[in-house]
Amino acid sequence: MSESKEYYGHERPELVALVSQNAHRVLDLGCGEGAMSAAIKRDCAAQEIWGVEIVEAVAEKARNNPALDKVFCGDLEALVEELPDGHFSHIIAGDVLEHLVDPWTVLAKLRTKLEPEGLFICSIPNIRNFSFIAKLVLKGRFEYKDSGVMDRTHLRFFARKDVELLFSDAGFSNISVAPVRPKNSLGKKLARAAFGDFVLKGFLVTASPAASHP
Repeated sequence: MSESKEYYGHERPELVALVSQNAHRVLDLGCGEGAMSAAIKRDCAAQEIWGVEIVEAVAEKARNNPALDKVFCGDLEALVEELPDGHFSHIIAGDVLEHLVDPWTVLAKLRTKLEPEGLFICSIPNIRNFSFIAKLVLKGRFEYKDSGVMDRTHLRFFARKDVELLFSDAGFSNISVAPVRPKNSLGKKLARAAFGDFVLKGFLVTASPAASHP
């Protein structure tokens, strides 16, 4: 699989599955070439989808994707102020927040871009897993890779409690943190039951704007 297909052309069905049928206006953060947006328009009948993509060549492909009605190219931390308040029924961030310098502030700003009954959906890597801990203990290194939990472009690292605090501090409620792409074989289920987050590479998160938050 080419790098373009791997990073920019994946439909992310686990994220699409969380989008409801009343997804009238969707914001796809890190939209890549628009494959996930196309799946949302196809499967959820979304009326309007906007995308944000930092890589210019990829954003240009997204602009040519009929699933996307509007595409911003640039750094989300700079572009977030350009997004309209209270506009989106869903905001989706597939492995995006860990790449930001200040995900706490950006997430708080993104909350204001959702409708009061809107839904934020994201996936985020879990630093509290056996593979990372074993390498740190046995090799004595915080070893970066080209992809995965220790992707060298990740700027922030989260365990479950960090994720929960990230969203609650940003003014979200009804926060759900579940395994991303869980393997459902008996062995994997037993491992999750015995070791919990230590066997998870990432989380799937949903959250809604807190009604009492200013």
